[in-house]
Amino acid sequence: MDKVFVSGGSGFIAMYCIKILLSKGYNVVTSVREKSQIDLAKKSFSKHNISCDNLDFTILDLLKDDGWDDALKGCKYVLHTASPVIPGDVDEDILVKPAVEGMTRCLNAAIKNGVKKFVQTSSYAAIYGNNKSEHSDDDWTDLSNKNLLAYEISKTKSEKKMWEIANSSDISACSINPVLVLGPSLTGILSMSNKLTIKKIFSLLFVPNMTISIVGVHDVADAHVRAMESSKSNGKRFLLSEKTIKLVELTKLLRGAGFVKVPTLVIPNFLLKFIALFTPSLRSIAKRLGTFEKLHTINANKILDWYPKSVDIEIINSAKQLYETGVLKK
Repeated sequence: MDKVFVSGGSGFIAMYCIKILLSKGYNVVTSVREKSQIDLAKKSFSKHNISCDNLDFTILDLLKDDGWDDALKGCKYVLHTASPVIPGDVDEDILVKPAVEGMTRCLNAAIKNGVKKFVQTSSYAAIYGNNKSEHSDDDWTDLSNKNLLAYEISKTKSEKKMWEIANSSDISACSINPVLVLGPSLTGILSMSNKLTIKKIFSLLFVPNMTISIVGVHDVADAHVRAMESSKSNGKRFLLSEKTIKLVELTKLLRGAGFVKVPTLVIPNFLLKFIALFTPSLRSIAKRLGTFEKLHTINANKILDWYPKSVDIEIINSAKQLYETGVLKK
């Protein structure tokens, strides 16, 4: 069976991609940053009754050249999922440098080894950073926007660099651009976005009048493999979203599942805007009050025949895992 390289193999989305690839009979080589992550991944797969017979690990660094060319030898496909995720106001270099340089190392190694298809895990963050409230596969974050966070810059620059390199070579490529990805982690270690989003929801006294776009991790991994296997995906971007809902709908879902600490009372817009004047962490929320973004997942639907399942169970299972791992206290 064909050989697939997956970067960032112990990561949230990568683990689910590997699970699907192994179930389909592919031989998989995956990279991690350190040896302890190999043991973690193997134990996690074993716990979920996933055989590692066709899975090999290698240790690679996004910021170092060593090992990339050898790791991709004989691979027909590459899923590049490895990229740092640190939401919020952090130094740009912490995210941009490893995101851009790591992708470049992986893609150049893929080209050198004659890889047929390169699939990059990008993000909705490379799409929404503009003045629009309606987005599709063809929209881009505006890098001249002074209000962008480092994460948004890193995902945009990394994907733009990928297209620049891919378009000047013979390799076929595409990008996967999911919104907020929710669901339980196979390793038991929740992704940064899962942890921060759900933990913040549980810490709220009131619910802001805002919306959130979400998608389940199973469906995101499925889209990666569908895009990898389809020649029709070449040169395309795939915005992935299951739905956009009001935050209060999400909190009511969690309350209905037995999480009684979750708030369901919506705070009036004027009151939150007033509080945000004195609370910097609320200012980004205040800007989004009353807005409802509309997303079009045209490429995923028409090219990949991708129609995601309801993300509701993924939300509930994410919250359960936060309690199981002690991130949230009962």
